[in-house]
Amino acid sequence: MIEIDASALQQAEKMLQGIPGAAKKAVSTAARKTARGAKKDAVQKVRERYTIKATYITRTMSFSNEGGGMSFGFKSKGRVNDLAYFKHNPGSVPKRRPAKGKYLYSQVVKGEGGTIAHAFLAKMRSGHIGVFQRGGHGTNNASLPIEKLSGPSTPQMLGSPTVADFIQKRMEERLAVNVEHEVNAFLMGFRR
Repeated sequence: MIEIDASALQQAEKMLQGIPGAAKKAVSTAARKTARGAKKDAVQKVRERYTIKATYITRTMSFSNEGGGMSFGFKSKGRVNDLAYFKHNPGSVPKRRPAKGKYLYSQVVKGEGGTIAHAFLAKMRSGHIGVFQRGGHGTNNASLPIEKLSGPSTPQMLGSPTVADFIQKRMEERLAVNVEHEVNAFLMGFRR
């Protein structure tokens, strides 16, 4: 979870103490605007490094605004992502079994990646498409179970130091600007 310094929020309360309920509204609006912007920043920063689609990132992110708006945070919860959510070749489920020795290529981190021996792309009866590999990795025993391969979870990608520091810094910058904008709107009479 990424939390930000609440000094800008406390300053808004001091400046708007003469207008009943204005501080809470201003802080709440500024927090929502900051949250929307931080979500976009997080997706952009993760996609700079990883080959995952934006929808798989955003669905695990949430923001909390507690303590009357004085505590504001960003968090992500979720399981590991299927390897099929990242760049892979073949891009779609083949109609026939690939030729012997032809393996699936996968790339999780941009600029890195490689073939995965005996891995294949398949569509399950439920409609789910995933990258799978038979246990034993290439043995001729067809009775061994099939395992689904996974990549890193969204919280792991967001938690990497470069991404987390970037999000933290951008949230603080955005919050300061948004609080100032909302306070000015109340002081000039544009909002009630």
